[in-house]
Amino acid sequence: MLLASVLLVTTTAIIALNSTIMIENALAQMYEDEYYDNNYYKYDNRKGYDNGYGYDNRYLEKDKKQEIFPTNKVSELGDRWWQWAFGIDTTDVNPFTDLGQDGCDIGLQDNGSLLFLVVAPRDPNTGNFPVHECDIKEGISILFPILNVACNNLAVDTPFFGANEQDQRICANKIIKDATLFDALYVNIDGIEVQNLEQYRIDSPAGGFEFTTVQNNVFDTPVGDGKGVSDSFWILLEQLNPGKHTISFSGAINLDNIPPLTGLYEAGATYNLNVIPKYYWTHRRHKNRNLEIIISKIIYILFGIKLSF
Repeated sequence: MLLASVLLVTTTAIIALNSTIMIENALAQMYEDEYYDNNYYKYDNRKGYDNGYGYDNRYLEKDKKQEIFPTNKVSELGDRWWQWAFGIDTTDVNPFTDLGQDGCDIGLQDNGSLLFLVVAPRDPNTGNFPVHECDIKEGISILFPILNVACNNLAVDTPFFGANEQDQRICANKIIKDATLFDALYVNIDGIEVQNLEQYRIDSPAGGFEFTTVQNNVFDTPVGDGKGVSDSFWILLEQLNPGKHTISFSGAINLDNIPPLTGLYEAGATYNLNVIPKYYWTHRRHKNRNLEIIISKIIYILFGIKLSF
């Protein structure tokens, strides 16, 4: 009798679990089908300034050409990128070499409304820039450097040292001016190459930025609290439409113009981003939580053990 009762409870719980999963998946699929229907995008979302694609960027939403923000909106965010990068212990998660979801998630800022991307040198074995694969939620703006330089007061005995803001600004400006290979600057968004990339160069606002370096930071900068100034080419993208997107970007510096360094330094990346609609993203998280609750209830009914996730 007891065995029959246990089997009945177990069967009922499994049926409830399967029903919940089926309902959740059906709702998500209905929403996703509606969202990706070509007829969904009916309104005329016209923009009106030169965004670097080489023409007046007037387009319909369905064309999926992304808006790039003017540089005056980017300068402080660029300094925040440096503060973030100096503070990463690369022995934990390294966004420069971790090419999966963790390498992207570490770049999320402002409660998930902004994502920092990174550039890295070519793979010595393949000769290619790293390729990242990530899921992101709809509604996230994206900031990435095409080429970025920062001089600071911790980089003693290197070409990137500046004792004060004035020295740091002169240092960063000179490196970008003298060493950047401007013809090598490259950005491609969903198959469209962005033109006139020089217009996206901007340096730090007055005062520069403060930062804290940690052990194992990617720049090998000594650990401590420092101040710096950046001169960089930044791209800030508005929120991407739901669906799959590919962003590729790279730049190069002639190190011969930054003595005592020599040679050519190239850095770049490709990000294959799957932008998931807000509802489906929330549903996916809720579904995982619902499964945890149901499983914990089954365990409690069968064995009297309370679980916490």
